[in-house]
Amino acid sequence: MAALTPIRLNRGVIQWSVMLYIALVVPVSLLHETGHAFVCSASGFGYSLWIDGMGGHTVCAGAPGDSVAYGAMGGVFGLLGSAAIIGFWAVAKRRKHPAVLVVGLAYAVDQAAKLILEGFFTPLYASGATDLFLTALQLASWIGLTIYFARTPRAQAVASRTK
Repeated sequence: MAALTPIRLNRGVIQWSVMLYIALVVPVSLLHETGHAFVCSASGFGYSLWIDGMGGHTVCAGAPGDSVAYGAMGGVFGLLGSAAIIGFWAVAKRRKHPAVLVVGLAYAVDQAAKLILEGFFTPLYASGATDLFLTALQLASWIGLTIYFARTPRAQAVASRTK
């Protein structure tokens, strides 16, 4: 039986993942809130949109006719932003920076969950009962993806098996 070797992580991937995730919090949040504002505006109402220490917020001056669309459109716009991040990674020469993919995928997980909760379970979402779940999902997906993509090849383990 072979001895277990410790997992080695690429610090560069971790550092870039942290920096990109933090740098993109506001733009992704703005995109998400713009989705709500889009439906509000298309329904003929004014809106207020802002970001504070608790996240992004949109308040519609009226009640859009399609409450599912109003709730879900934030997640749709957020997913489009996540797809743009992933697309940027995909077209980058030699896909050399996995941290970009990590951050795009982590934001996609978060925005998909928000699309479902805000669009189809609006009273539950509005009650704040899902806040801890969303925060845990967001952090777990980001940390898990960072660790997964930061793993370095185990050249020594492969070399020892071929002897």
